[in-house]
Amino acid sequence: MNRRARLLTVLTAVAAAAAVVLVAEPGHHSARMRMHSGTAWLASNLTGEATLVDGASAEVAARVSLGEPPGPLSVAQHGGAALVLNQVTGVLSRVDSATLKVSRSAVSLPQKTVTVLKAAPDVIYGADVHSGMVTSVDPGTLAAKGEPVRLAGSIRPDDIATDSRGRLWAVDEKTGDLVWLTGGVRRTRPSATRTARLAITVDQPAVVDPGRGTAELLSPETGAVTRSVETGLKDDDTVLVGGSADLPRLLIASRTRGELITCSFGTGSCSAPVRISAPGAELGTPLDLGAHAVVPDHSTGRAAVVDLATARVVAEHDLFGRPTRFEIVVRDGIVFFNDPNGNVAGVLDLAGDVRTVTKYAEGPEGDTVPGPDPRAQAEQVATGRPEQKPGVGLPWQPERTSQTNPPPPAPTPAASISVSPGNRGEAGTDFGLTMALRQPGPATVRWTFSDGTEATGTTVHHRWQQPGVFTVRAEATLDTGARLHAETTITVDPANAPPSITQLVVRRPKPVIGESVHFSADTTAEPDGWTWTVTRPGAPTPEVTARTPEFDHAFSTPGVHTVSLTITKGIRTAQSSRQFTVVQGAVKAWGSNAAGALEVPAGAASGVIAIDAGFHHVLALKADGSVLAWGANDFAQAAVPPEASSGVVAISAGGAYSLALKADGTVIGWGFNDSGEASAPPSAPRDVIAIAAGTAYSQALRADGSVIGWGNEDEGRSVPPPAAGSGVTSIVTGTAHTLAVKSDGSVLAWGTENRGGELTIPAEATSGGVRAVAAGFECSFVLRTNGSVFGWGNRRWGTPDVPDSAKSGVVAIDARDRHVLALKADGSVIAWGHNASGEASVPPQYGSGARAVSVGDGFSVVLLDSAPE
Repeated sequence: MNRRARLLTVLTAVAAAAAVVLVAEPGHHSARMRMHSGTAWLASNLTGEATLVDGASAEVAARVSLGEPPGPLSVAQHGGAALVLNQVTGVLSRVDSATLKVSRSAVSLPQKTVTVLKAAPDVIYGADVHSGMVTSVDPGTLAAKGEPVRLAGSIRPDDIATDSRGRLWAVDEKTGDLVWLTGGVRRTRPSATRTARLAITVDQPAVVDPGRGTAELLSPETGAVTRSVETGLKDDDTVLVGGSADLPRLLIASRTRGELITCSFGTGSCSAPVRISAPGAELGTPLDLGAHAVVPDHSTGRAAVVDLATARVVAEHDLFGRPTRFEIVVRDGIVFFNDPNGNVAGVLDLAGDVRTVTKYAEGPEGDTVPGPDPRAQAEQVATGRPEQKPGVGLPWQPERTSQTNPPPPAPTPAASISVSPGNRGEAGTDFGLTMALRQPGPATVRWTFSDGTEATGTTVHHRWQQPGVFTVRAEATLDTGARLHAETTITVDPANAPPSITQLVVRRPKPVIGESVHFSADTTAEPDGWTWTVTRPGAPTPEVTARTPEFDHAFSTPGVHTVSLTITKGIRTAQSSRQFTVVQGAVKAWGSNAAGALEVPAGAASGVIAIDAGFHHVLALKADGSVLAWGANDFAQAAVPPEASSGVVAISAGGAYSLALKADGTVIGWGFNDSGEASAPPSAPRDVIAIAAGTAYSQALRADGSVIGWGNEDEGRSVPPPAAGSGVTSIVTGTAHTLAVKSDGSVLAWGTENRGGELTIPAEATSGGVRAVAAGFECSFVLRTNGSVFGWGNRRWGTPDVPDSAKSGVVAIDARDRHVLALKADGSVIAWGHNASGEASVPPQYGSGARAVSVGDGFSVVLLDSAPE
């Protein structure tokens, strides 16, 4: 194995790290030659180096070894230094741009995980996306600033950002809540959905929620909504969002549709979608460059340039000639691109040229030689730019007559407005407004306040005497004659008006008996007092009361409940209420009862939050974290051990054994164990996040995105392939094979000898994105993000032949054996395949109001909102 192959093996130890290399906005640089402006620090993972690329010359200005084993790197640029984190070792280093001196932090960051570095004016944040823990470090001394804080349950790498005041913003991937750190204190704004995505625009957080079809601009102080637009997105749209620094504008890249949508809070509208790539393409986060947007396409290695004024693709650049998860960095108006796991980087000129940079050269055995390869640089000059290929909406453009590299575009000035004490207040409040220029210099600023008055000055004060929503516009005229514009919105409430409640949040909105429900609210002011009541119709007294901003409660009876909140601010009050339903959570089953699988115990008649069927037994997870089991017990697979009576968060029933995942990340098992399938190995310690039990083999997904297996190794059943060593987001097992979904939308399969073709994944299976997978007997299934089911494999029982009713609106599937169950968004259940015992004939009383489905050997199980009479 050559050195490159060895380094690639190291890289697979960290989940999705190739896409998590981020560079912060520029600060003050030293006077070192070719480092004063227009340069970017880029990651070179295979050599363990930070590479400084000069945007003007498109050359490598410096290569700095960090003295650490090669591995995925996270990079943040802060002033005249680069902060570089080695994801494998957890070591944070600082590279001074003037001296190229490397210093290391004494702070220990998480190892072998994905940690995103984010730079703020006075702090560097390291956010572990899997655990949601955030470590704060002084960017100069690299000393810790306080203790690590758990910001969220988990975070998508694209959903975390900082603002100019040092606040760290993120969306909690597990709950959909908006969370942020301000002064080291965690704050939160609950969300009703889990599809929200985050961006920063004009130094304010903004949230795009496909589930509700909205984009919302938020107050940086409170997280309250200040402006909202309708996006036209749907719940099944998978999107990434970028924000403009100059205008209240969002760029939304829809992977599901292969389109770019531009939404302006200034106009309150969104543009018509622009086709960027094929539906299901792995688009990256779009970048707003003022008049243009750049949208990376990782599935092709290309980048599209969109003219935002005409909503057309005006250029399409083939940067790498192959699919790769590359990064795009903008520094001083120059666009850099980089393959962190390769030696190719470069500069993208929006006018047309692509100037490629060789970060390091490779020897015969993959070893690197010091310094840039002069032959590669000479080839760059001779070649000019690669051949342009027409793209979607790309008009014909004449060839350039000169092959010389044009000068980089001049830095684009930008302006924004900051408001003190915030963007909302009462009539008569003294608002201070400052227009901030990205490049400070002499300027004359004129203000209009939408109430017929004007003012001049970089900083002005204004009072609105009447309530309303006012658009503030500022125009700065620079000494060069150039003009910059910025705007913001101020909401003015009536003087002495009571505070209002903008939203009551109930999570979850349809809980099961015994399940903890979280209550919170969004308000227009910080109340002095909170009074909550939760009542049932006809009940003489409230079921629960609380006097805190947020609280939790578990309900013991099903039915409609009303939650009411009264807030007080001085002598003023506001009140709001909403209804929600607590459901029973009852398990029902039909089909063959040869081993008693249909004899559901009384304890599973309510309070169940998850189910899973093995070959002849069933597991149910209760809201209190305990496990129930029934059916076949010939190997004690239904004899639940004491350690599974509390603290369990997931269950999986195998052929004749059972697994349970505890809240601390440990796995316990019981039942048949001849191949060790019920005994988790030492390699499955306390970081497991999902489990899957097969016939006599087990799989577990770890927090770092890797899969481990144990038990029967026949045909490789319990041996995950190398591709399952990172980036995996979910796993399922069938009779004798496993399916796994990766973060890039691809699907892996292993086990058996592929007798039914179940391991051969058709290209059309993953087109449009993958939401979930299911594995049966010699057959496999994909639930696409558009709600359609696609199947392949052994057709003897008709299992791969998906009925029309399962080609839309499906939210969950299961296919452990020879038949399939599909759950639709409306709670209905569809079944097909082997039906000798009626297992694929859904009884009418069990065909609606379902929350989950599970397939056994000749029988079916559903979890219902309420038990039919």
